[in-house]
Amino acid sequence: MIMRHGDAEPVQDDDRSRELTKFGQQQAMVAGQWLNQRYSEGIEMSLVSPYVRAQQTLDAVSENVDVHHHAVSHDITPDGNIWLTHDYVDYLLEVKKVSNSLLIVSHMPFVSYFLDEITKEQHSLFFDTSSIVLLDYQPATHSGTVLDIYHPS
Repeated sequence: MIMRHGDAEPVQDDDRSRELTKFGQQQAMVAGQWLNQRYSEGIEMSLVSPYVRAQQTLDAVSENVDVHHHAVSHDITPDGNIWLTHDYVDYLLEVKKVSNSLLIVSHMPFVSYFLDEITKEQHSLFFDTSSIVLLDYQPATHSGTVLDIYHPS
């Protein structure tokens, strides 16, 4: 799963410290309810950006769906490295045996570029705040296909 953080405060000098707005908190909570309908047993692991708004998004999502483990990844920031992250996802799935579900909470444009990298297709999808793309990822082929897309209403 690839998710963009919820609605955040306007751009400031310190982009890393921007917090979710009340609307963004609500968006993330509703997205968590949507995920809970699909993953009632919980989400095995999440990778989350170190930026405050992404951390807060994961916290709000976690109010409605259990996220068993999470790790902060400095490679999934707005200008993060999609290729290194793709390799790390393969490592988690093949070596660490994360088998149930993996949620990545990040930012535009990273989420859009990463979706293209993972699916080997040019989607050019603009993720609205709190949007989620569910994927069927196959480590053997190092690629995935889109199963479902959630856009907040």
